[in-house]
Amino acid sequence: MAQPGIPPQQYQQPYVEHRPPVDYLRPLASDFLLAIGVILGLFLMMIGSMIAGAGDSQTTYDLGLIMKGFGNFLVCAVLFLAAIVRVDIDKLVRFGFILGAALLVALVGFWGGW
Repeated sequence: MAQPGIPPQQYQQPYVEHRPPVDYLRPLASDFLLAIGVILGLFLMMIGSMIAGAGDSQTTYDLGLIMKGFGNFLVCAVLFLAAIVRVDIDKLVRFGFILGAALLVALVGFWGGW
C-alpha cells in the first residue's frame, strides 16, 4: 500500500538507444578497408586475366576467368558498399562509386571472355 501523498512507483522501461542497421556497417566501410578491397579485387582481376591468357588448356582458361570474375565482383561490391554506407562522402563521389561499379559490370562483365 502506498502512503498518502506519495505516488506509487511505476515501472519504466530502461532507455535503449536504437540505431539504424546502416550504423553497424559503418566500421566495415573505413577508408583503409575500402582501399584494401579495391586493390585485392584489381589484383585478382589482373592475375585471372594473365592465367586465362597464358594457359594452354581449357581448364586454366576457365580458372582465369573465374578469378577475373571474382575480382570484378569484389571491386563492385566494395564500391556499392562505399556508396551506400558512407554518408559522410560527397554525393557526387558516391555517384561516381555507383557509376564505376556499373561500368565495370557493363564493360568488363563477370563472365565475359576476351
